[in-house]
Amino acid sequence: MTNLHCEVNNCGNNKDNFCCRPDIMVGGPRSGASAQTYCANFVDVQDSSGMPQNAVDQTSPNPSLDIHCEAEKCVYNQNRACSADTISIRTNRASNGQMKTECASFQGKDGCSER
Repeated sequence: MTNLHCEVNNCGNNKDNFCCRPDIMVGGPRSGASAQTYCANFVDVQDSSGMPQNAVDQTSPNPSLDIHCEAEKCVYNQNRACSADTISIRTNRASNGQMKTECASFQGKDGCSER
């Protein structure tokens, strides 16, 4: 299991910078940089009308969980499972100005990390 720190405060699965899910999926199969990855389990705390959405059980933040990974070019991806000891999920502003999630711990297999 991987230790996860989540900075995505507007996610319904986040409590005290930990995820309340038993596992997550990092998406972005062809990602070459962390900005191209995303947390596939992100749940916006508000819907388009501004109303709060239901999320998972907020009483059980989980500091260590299974992280499934589609980022084929990441050194930590071992058969679609994250092998990093610790990762960080954060928000980033996309080129169109929208906020999105990303795996800040992405490290390219070529030994270079972007940013």
